[in-house]
Amino acid sequence: MLMASSYPEVLSHFEDKHVVTIATGATCAYLGDERNLREFLVADEAVRWLRRIGHTALFLLIDDSMDPLNFRQLRVAVNKDEALIEKYKDCCGKPISRLTDPWGCHESYAAHFEEELMDRLHRLDCHPTLITTAKLYERGVYKPYVRTALERYDEILEFLRTRFQGYEPEKLFWVLCPQCGYIHETDIEYIKDGNVCVYCHACEHSQLIPIDEIEGKLNWKLDCAARWALFKIDAEPFNKSYLEPQSGSFVVAQALSQEFFGGHPVLPLLYGVVKMEKQFGGQLLSSLPSTVFRSLLVERPASDAKISKELMITTASRYVVMPGVSFLDFIKQLLPMWLVTPETLTPDQRELVAHGISFSRYFLDTEVRLQLPTPEQFEGEQIAVLNLIHVLLNRVLPLRQRTDLTWEQFQEKVKAIIDSLGSHKGPALHRLRLIVGQEQGLPAARFLYMLPMNYLQLLESILKLYLQCAQHTARNNQDESEDDDSNGARHLRVA
Repeated sequence: MLMASSYPEVLSHFEDKHVVTIATGATCAYLGDERNLREFLVADEAVRWLRRIGHTALFLLIDDSMDPLNFRQLRVAVNKDEALIEKYKDCCGKPISRLTDPWGCHESYAAHFEEELMDRLHRLDCHPTLITTAKLYERGVYKPYVRTALERYDEILEFLRTRFQGYEPEKLFWVLCPQCGYIHETDIEYIKDGNVCVYCHACEHSQLIPIDEIEGKLNWKLDCAARWALFKIDAEPFNKSYLEPQSGSFVVAQALSQEFFGGHPVLPLLYGVVKMEKQFGGQLLSSLPSTVFRSLLVERPASDAKISKELMITTASRYVVMPGVSFLDFIKQLLPMWLVTPETLTPDQRELVAHGISFSRYFLDTEVRLQLPTPEQFEGEQIAVLNLIHVLLNRVLPLRQRTDLTWEQFQEKVKAIIDSLGSHKGPALHRLRLIVGQEQGLPAARFLYMLPMNYLQLLESILKLYLQCAQHTARNNQDESEDDDSNGARHLRVA
């Protein structure tokens, strides 16, 4: 079976095709965790690769909004809210597009979760065009395909039995009961003279419906076959469970599309299964910057992935979130200081802080706390060393205030300042690293460039006060010593 397991293979396959349409499918009955995002991101990444070399590439996300709601989906969708479960449990079996929004903010149940999914994808810089199949059925767009499926019902079944031995679908078309609105309990009794006799087990209603007036949906494989032909889909992501070459969903849908709907071959984009430790479900998006999360799922798309604490920490250590600083370095070395001055952070920096706090909590098992400089951090150090640190800060702060310096220019000037500190340079930098929590962290010039300005100003002020107090204490001790010496001499003279 021809398939693409890498982005270069996609480019090679569509080398001579100017316009390429890639589609993905979903049933927006609930939002779910992050595992199901891989399909959409792999499709989007393939679209990016195609556009990068000049193709016109379209990305469609098709919601199967005529699918019936089931109880498991309902529980997940309403986060096990007992009141909402009780209210909607009798709606299970009806199309999600025909149900009201549980929270009353969208035109339907399906529309609510379509927007939630699209918002989630947009945060990952993934922007597909949403198509909801319920609208297509309502507007008659699917009518030619429904008519073909119903008029050639027995022929299609025989084709499937012959071509895919052992495979026989439960239904080719799911009829929406005109009496009770359920779609999962209906059966087609027979088709004759352009009419369909339908029986609903839910309400025990039987009715003869003209083919052109019948409501419902094609089964999933026929629906895929129809939309591939309708939208001229060129590629769609599938994991290997759908690509079994004898009677897998893909090969069945492909055969139906070409045999009955005039479709053309569709290239499957292979993506690996994502497995995840249960406790991390719902935490990845809050814990990783969008670029890092995206890279985690789109790199090596055909490989299976197991989301574990070890993988997350490795991923955080690999991806750079600012020049010379990995996400893990940021969390361990800069984040505590950034929390000191939240009012100075840009929106992007605030978002990075939020991700860092969440990552530290869920994957490092540590709560990030403010790390304010304190006088205790200066205890035991030579005054000469602390004076050099103060000199260094006094000379660095004006450089930080300049807006005309690039990082390279700042680095060059700070290195010159550090070199001028003389023989105490090593002890001064060592103590400064201890104070700001950079014992094994970034180079000195780098952290002096990246620590918040207010934090450095606060450190300089505290250190200045500490040195003044130390000098005052030293003078007092010297005065007391001189008084003791004077009193001792006086006693000797008296004696």
